[in-house]
Amino acid sequence: MEEFYLKKITKEVFEKAQNKSASHSNYALSKEVEATTTLSYRTVERAFDKYINGRSKGNKPIANTIEEFCRYLGYRDYAEYVENNKAKELVQEEIGLRENEEIDDSSVRVKTISNQKRWYSISIFGTFALTLIITVYFIAKNRASEPSASIKCMTWTGSEFEEIACGSGAYSTYGTAIEAYEKKRFENFRRVDVDITTQFFSEQNQKPLFWYYKNDQGEIEYYTSAGLHPVNGETLKAITEYIIEKYVPIHQNKRSSFVQDTK
Repeated sequence: MEEFYLKKITKEVFEKAQNKSASHSNYALSKEVEATTTLSYRTVERAFDKYINGRSKGNKPIANTIEEFCRYLGYRDYAEYVENNKAKELVQEEIGLRENEEIDDSSVRVKTISNQKRWYSISIFGTFALTLIITVYFIAKNRASEPSASIKCMTWTGSEFEEIACGSGAYSTYGTAIEAYEKKRFENFRRVDVDITTQFFSEQNQKPLFWYYKNDQGEIEYYTSAGLHPVNGETLKAITEYIIEKYVPIHQNKRSSFVQDTK
């Protein structure tokens, strides 16, 4: 998802909430959004902190949050929001060009009838061309939104990312959000099982090779790359000797790891 649209969507949600809420505090506006979406007010507050209040500690919204924001604004999903706003940008750009041309022309007082007819022809041609551009744009976007579209996205399977067509919808069959394809994260990010024989640190510089997350059940999940948790967006932490000693299993889950009874 483009950072430009994340900011724009969050700002529009904030403004809509202001129009519907008597109080304009962050808490009141976040509760207003919470009341008509599946998001918690804390999630909404974090998005407002990052893009409205400019606080660096605000986390970047995950795909599910942005999808809910778009539905709050009256769109089916993020893809429809982007589609509609890009069309508006094309129209505004054309209008701006025509206004600039009119300003330049107004500075020259001497105009002949021939020039007026020429401008009239150009105006008609420009309107026709703009209509054609918008029509072609929507046809192309509709084709790209089909499941067979060549544009790649990815979704979390529970242990790794899997490629998926961007037009498949907001969520995959795994129940996880469909997000923009990131080559480095797609190739390097995995959830793995570890044991006491796992090499947790680099031999060259002793930097961690694994990152972890403690879930609500108190279990430790291990990942092969730094970054955000693929489901809830929480920041993963680098592995430490303390975590290894306290949580990593001593035995491998293999028959060869246990003493065999010879009797």
